Amino acid sequence: MSLPSRPSEATLRADRDPDDRGAPGTSRGADGDSEEQERARARIAGEQRLLEMLARGVPTSAILEGVVRLVEGAASGLHASILLLDEDGRTLRHAAAVTLPRSYTEVIDGAAIGPEAFSCGTAVWRRERVVIADIEADPLGALFRAQALAHGLRACWSVPMLSSDGRALGAFGIYATEPRTPTTADLELLERCAHVTSIAIERSQAEEALRRSEAYRAEAERLSRTGSFGYDIESREFTMSDGTCEIVGFPRKPRPTLAQLSSRIHPGDRERVADIVRQALRDGATFDYEHRLVMDDGSVKLVRVLGGMRVAASGRIELVGAATDITASRRAADELQQAQAALMHVTRVTTLGELAASIAHEVNQPLAAIVADANAALNWLAADPPDLEKVRASLTAIVGDGERAGQVLLRIRSLLSRSAPHHRLCSLNDVIREVVPLVAPELGRHGISVRQVLLHDLPQVPGDPVLLQQVVLNLLLNAGEASKDVPPARRRVVVSSLVERRSSGSFVLVAVEDAGVGFGVGNDKARLFDAFYTTKESGLGMGLSISRSIIERHGGKLWASENETFGVTFQFAIEVAP
Repeated sequence: MSLPSRPSEATLRADRDPDDRGAPGTSRGADGDSEEQERARARIAGEQRLLEMLARGVPTSAILEGVVRLVEGAASGLHASILLLDEDGRTLRHAAAVTLPRSYTEVIDGAAIGPEAFSCGTAVWRRERVVIADIEADPLGALFRAQALAHGLRACWSVPMLSSDGRALGAFGIYATEPRTPTTADLELLERCAHVTSIAIERSQAEEALRRSEAYRAEAERLSRTGSFGYDIESREFTMSDGTCEIVGFPRKPRPTLAQLSSRIHPGDRERVADIVRQALRDGATFDYEHRLVMDDGSVKLVRVLGGMRVAASGRIELVGAATDITASRRAADELQQAQAALMHVTRVTTLGELAASIAHEVNQPLAAIVADANAALNWLAADPPDLEKVRASLTAIVGDGERAGQVLLRIRSLLSRSAPHHRLCSLNDVIREVVPLVAPELGRHGISVRQVLLHDLPQVPGDPVLLQQVVLNLLLNAGEASKDVPPARRRVVVSSLVERRSSGSFVLVAVEDAGVGFGVGNDKARLFDAFYTTKESGLGMGLSISRSIIERHGGKLWASENETFGVTFQFAIEVAP
């Protein structure tokens, strides 16, 4: 960016008062040049130095001081001042003032801009040049008149400094020690210096914004355990942020090479990662994958990497991406899952404890039958002659009753299992058939009948049968609890299965319907599935919360609705296996 061209020597001479020609201060040197010409050459040299300072990236404070000295050296009796607009956009702060007394700059520092805010404040407000030829007489000089006159300042002219996009940056002001208006040369110098100052300030603000942005990014990377990286396809140059260096465990300086970075990848993941990167480079596809890193101490980190191809401003193709250390979050998720599994197990144990009497009855029945059949077999053997056919029939009954008792124990053992969730294809009809025999005796003690309406050839769903049994068990017990105190005609529970086809796919629905007391007056339906919320006097309030969590982990949904007549229907849906 270039400065406005300087005025010609003829213009400089024409701008001076003709009556001043030949006056003291304009003596010629030995080479015949006037003092004014020498100052013009010095001004041009000073402007050139400022441009060089800008190009070299000299600190802004040094450039501003150089601009002030350039103005003050252009003529005697001048004092320059640079004020910058504060972040609030309403006040001006001194940025440079070489010969102005500090007692004066301290007074006007922090002054608000406005339509009558002296010279600089008004220039910024109006966004145009302001000239106060006589501070003592001009109404615009009233705000700081006393302070200015006390310091021998009699005139002031200012221009606003604007950024390349038109934002106000501040004002450049020149004070004179005698009342006068600026010459054309004075104004041109002021405009050029204000322009140089604007460039320096805008550059400084951009650099500060960049530093702040980099600091924010670095802090964000540190807090989120993320980092970024890039790879120039043409130059094969690999770059990475400080956050990436932190993740892979290398010092920031010197930056690790691509080979060093690759050596961190777990041997079991290297080929897979290489295939993903090769595909991205070949097809320009985006990628999102996880892999392990092996650190110097042998510990293992889990990293998620996202990225893709882009065209840089230079037109070159780059691969860019971001890496996130998900070790801690994955560990926390695993621990949470283990805690949830333990809680589910406790809930199952508690539920089976409530069913202890019914389970004992369910087991005692086949055991009693076994004893009776065994005694009968002994009696038939003691007969003369032994009735072997009846002995065979008794022994067959014993086998059947034993298998019946064994099935009850297997169901109980399955529900008490603490093994990790194991998803496989399973039939929800089988899940229901496994649970109903455990619950039916307990409900039968209260005169509640259980009816199964199951769809024939029900499609299978992916899931863990034990966890799904826990859901059905909990819904049936809740239905029984809601039905035990209603009139006998309404003491019934219906568990059904069906298939529902939606635009998003086919789903198996399981519904448990009762004709009990319903949600009840004053109960908070919105909190029905909240943990520890219960309407039972001795309830823990975990059954429905855990049931919903189980169904959601199966990619399904669990909900409840009031029936048109009596009671409530709980339903859950799980998508059919593809």
